Amino acid sequence: MRTLADVTRRGARRFGDRVAVRMGDQALTYAELDQEADALAAAFAGLGVRPGDRVAILAENCVEFVVVAFAAMKAGAWFVPLNFRYGPDELSYVLRDIAPRVVVAGPGYAAAVAGEAPRLVVLDEAESGLGVPYADLVKSGPGPVDLAEPDAVATVLYTSGTTGAPKGVLATHDATVRLLPVYAVEGDLRGGDVMLISMPLFHGGGLVIQLFPALAFGATVVLSGRGFTADNVLSLVERERVTITLWSPTMLAMLVRDDNLSRYDTSSLAKIWYGSSSIAGTVLARAREAFPRAGFFQWYGTTEATTIAVLRPEEHLERSDQTGREVFLVDARIVDADGAEVPVGEIGEVVVSSTGTGMVGYHAKPEATASAIRDGWLHTGDLAQRGTGGYFTIVDRMSDLIISGGENIYPREVEEVLHGHPAVAEASVFGVPDEVYGEAVAAAVVFRPGVEADCAELRAYVGERIARYKRPSTVVAVEELPRNASGKVLKRALREEFGARRGLS
Repeated sequence: MRTLADVTRRGARRFGDRVAVRMGDQALTYAELDQEADALAAAFAGLGVRPGDRVAILAENCVEFVVVAFAAMKAGAWFVPLNFRYGPDELSYVLRDIAPRVVVAGPGYAAAVAGEAPRLVVLDEAESGLGVPYADLVKSGPGPVDLAEPDAVATVLYTSGTTGAPKGVLATHDATVRLLPVYAVEGDLRGGDVMLISMPLFHGGGLVIQLFPALAFGATVVLSGRGFTADNVLSLVERERVTITLWSPTMLAMLVRDDNLSRYDTSSLAKIWYGSSSIAGTVLARAREAFPRAGFFQWYGTTEATTIAVLRPEEHLERSDQTGREVFLVDARIVDADGAEVPVGEIGEVVVSSTGTGMVGYHAKPEATASAIRDGWLHTGDLAQRGTGGYFTIVDRMSDLIISGGENIYPREVEEVLHGHPAVAEASVFGVPDEVYGEAVAAAVVFRPGVEADCAELRAYVGERIARYKRPSTVVAVEELPRNASGKVLKRALREEFGARRGLS
């Protein structure tokens, strides 16, 4: 396999009549997926798409999304999935940045992107007045199309923008194809698996970690629509006999807190991958109890570096509080400010070899690329404590580190303590300005419905369990934590909002 375009071509040859992707009553076999992608790739060429051009899509999870992805890559174009949660300004910024030749719009999204690209393709024929109907483009076409090249850009995934404007991460076919075996070797992905994708396909977790590997190895993909709810997801697991999935810690927390969990037959679920953010120890423990037949795999990575490390099921027995160790094919180090590896027990930045499975750079941002890739190493901006046997534990983002009175405070450590309180549903810890200490520790918490507690009680709770200098001087109750379009908590917004509100609790 040389390029991602080979995924459907080889799939059609090896697993032709097997269902490749299903959502509701709509399904495509491997043979049908490849044929439809070929027809659409030829149609894209007819719309002016040439190798190196960009094809973007703004749509919620659907079978057509999968076809568009492979059609774009077969046409030699860069595939650019857009976050459907973007506000107008964010969407306009990304579209101006990437300048797509063609934009494909899902139902309800055509008006948002009309006029932003030379050609618009609409999935909903009711919006055909705004663009070319997708159904017309895939009715027929010439033979196989494959203009993809291994060293060419395959996908452009935009970062979540937690510290500024989103940046387009450029990943080549070669780097992504090299990553695919990782999920079979380290994640036990098999051809007979039924992979449930609950994450949006614009996200690396849904597209790169789940969709591409699942189809490369002959699994059946089941797509879930927008809006993650326990009942919807658990009913899919039961009905489709799902064997493997990837859930974020937030999703797992929602599932284990649902009163109806035991009503569903989840016995088919053999492998639960999780990742994308830190997980509270209490949530992980409850999830392992709720799904006793499933092996848990914790993945760690970034959009830029893709997957870096894994903690396999057998390693959860004694190392569930750790992140994992580097996956095969990836060379990762934990280094100090001078680039030297830190000793066991010390904290440093995670860096990954830039010649492996990571990005080749940011789109149209040479300075940001030069800052991220230095001396052959991709700097993640994540801080980790080095353990024994190659294991390490992510402690926080470098940008979130709080320095108070000369002491380094890692928000994640304080958040773990807060999550241990039965009244806390979510917590985010961040630094606020302090005239004496430079920064002080603050926390925003979301209380669980129907559970009584107050901020003063939480401060006392934390005070009994953590060093004095790490205790939050301010705890604020909020209805919800601010998040960006990818669902990540915006600590920057919390710092700005509550920095001047010291002493509220």
